[in-house]
Amino acid sequence: MKKIYLITLSLFFAQSILGQMTPYTSLTSKSSKIHTSNLQSVKSVAPFWSEDFSNGIPSSWTNSPVPWAYRGSSTSPNTTVGSQGAYAGTNGPINSLTAQNGFMIFDSDYYDNLGNAGGFGTGQYPCNPPSGSGHVGLLTTDAIDCSMYPAVSIVFNSFYREYTGIARIAFSIDGGTTWTDTMEVHPEILVNESTASDYEVMLNMPSNIAGNSAVHLQFIYDGTVLYNTSYYGYYFWMIDDVRLIETPDHLLVRQDDVFGGWWLGYQSTGDYGLDYTFNPMAQALNNPYRFESVLRNIGASTQTNTKLNIIVEDENANNVFSASSNSTSINTGLNDTLATLSNFTPSNMGLYNISFWASSDSFPTTDTLVRSTIITDSVYGIDYDWNSDGANMPGSRWLVGRTCGGQVVGNAFDIYDNTQLTSISFFVDDESVAGAEVAVQLYETDGQIYLAESDPYYLQNNDLGSWVTVPLLNPYPLFSGTSYIAAVKGSQHPTDTMMITSLALATNVSYIQDNGCDIGTQGFGFWYTATTAMGIRMNFGDISLSDKNHELKSNVNIYPNPTTGVFNISLMKNEDCVISIDNVLGQTIYNKIHNNLNSTTIDFSKLEKGVYMVNIQFDNSSSLTKVVVE
Repeated sequence: MKKIYLITLSLFFAQSILGQMTPYTSLTSKSSKIHTSNLQSVKSVAPFWSEDFSNGIPSSWTNSPVPWAYRGSSTSPNTTVGSQGAYAGTNGPINSLTAQNGFMIFDSDYYDNLGNAGGFGTGQYPCNPPSGSGHVGLLTTDAIDCSMYPAVSIVFNSFYREYTGIARIAFSIDGGTTWTDTMEVHPEILVNESTASDYEVMLNMPSNIAGNSAVHLQFIYDGTVLYNTSYYGYYFWMIDDVRLIETPDHLLVRQDDVFGGWWLGYQSTGDYGLDYTFNPMAQALNNPYRFESVLRNIGASTQTNTKLNIIVEDENANNVFSASSNSTSINTGLNDTLATLSNFTPSNMGLYNISFWASSDSFPTTDTLVRSTIITDSVYGIDYDWNSDGANMPGSRWLVGRTCGGQVVGNAFDIYDNTQLTSISFFVDDESVAGAEVAVQLYETDGQIYLAESDPYYLQNNDLGSWVTVPLLNPYPLFSGTSYIAAVKGSQHPTDTMMITSLALATNVSYIQDNGCDIGTQGFGFWYTATTAMGIRMNFGDISLSDKNHELKSNVNIYPNPTTGVFNISLMKNEDCVISIDNVLGQTIYNKIHNNLNSTTIDFSKLEKGVYMVNIQFDNSSSLTKVVVE
């Protein structure tokens, strides 16, 4: 098992890009891995000190030598704007609970280049030679009385992206004369990696600092580390909703949950370790589901006999599989990555819901995450269940057919059983233009070997906001042990824009080829990696009716899940449907006809905590989703 110190990461952005398909050693606007945080367990712990920046930077704080910037509702730019740098990507602002009333940002990328690609050192605060040697931004609080609390934790929202800059927190108990026990906030993040915009950090204050009557905190953006003899610093750090709490003795969280084996299985098997949410039976039989999570001890005491637990239920809520990991002890402030001792091989096609939770001797259970996958006859995809891990991204899209050129976008797929590809399906964003010319293509995963293509296809009005399936000219054989890219190619046109909707967060599995639009610095024909998974699927045969019905489920978005009682149901397009909700006893507690529904909110805050089944019936299909009310 691997030990690490903090886990973060995830990122998405609409329309923009990128990261090279080669190792991530150059400035890029994409993030190479995805992590998520899960601090629901500390929501009920009342802080004894907090700052949400609703009134700007407190006058008693200091901000130097390169200043952090305040984003407020009346500032310019305001709270709707994140990093303005040329290489940070269109990530947007921090997604904290109080982001609209203000947050802080250290925009190292923008400080150096003013948002101009290639404009190194032209900004207000150059960070690279010959005029600079890296940014240092120190945001320092006034004195905070922690004398009543022998164990103290810092909790705050942190949206961070790293090139070589390092996010740190330092402490002083002598009025700022000396700063000790400096802690790195995101030590596991590597070059071009990022947190999610809504990521929450919890750090345990050193024992020699907690319990003092005048503790100063200092948020440090340290961009003085030179990377590859080329660049200092770069990208950004945003913070909001900073609070101090008394550290509970026992507090365990699980995060970065996967069922494709990314963390440990990925390293041992050599495949992508993808979470296939549409999974043909033949592929699943040769690639059983591998369950992993990162467990983090953020309590004041060691967690003993800590383990990851999994239950898999079919679409009728029958328990079909359960497993646990080996148990281990996790010291306070540390993480461990755990995998279940056995893997799940499905026996029937249909929907499966996977529940992840962790336990220890002193902590009975963490929050439960429920993720879903569908075993199909022929559809292979990674775009279902795209909201369950916090990756709710309606409106995220990638421009394919543009005035500047016809880009190629695609998703990677590992093949575990010999088969043949007959067609490729893709979700056409509703802002595309009917008449746009597209084609589907097949490549080997490095993007350099073209294998197959379709005839040109011209978008119809009824394709907008819908899935479209285009057959290859001839079925193409796919071989076990090989990875491929299922791609969609656009065409250059002055008005007929074509866009592919992104339906999931992904980790190095989606790509875009620059065919004339200068989306990066590598020139025409270069392949970049994309942060979000394209709405693109492989089909290994005729799409059966059952697969079409399940396909519609990916257009149903229920979030947040788990929920405290209030959750949202949204559809990819307006449809007539009947929504009914049953409790665990099978009793229907909600039943309503919705005409031309796009979204609705259900309030179960007055009902008992537990599991509820949400059934959405359309004309020719249905969606069944388990919602956990906590």
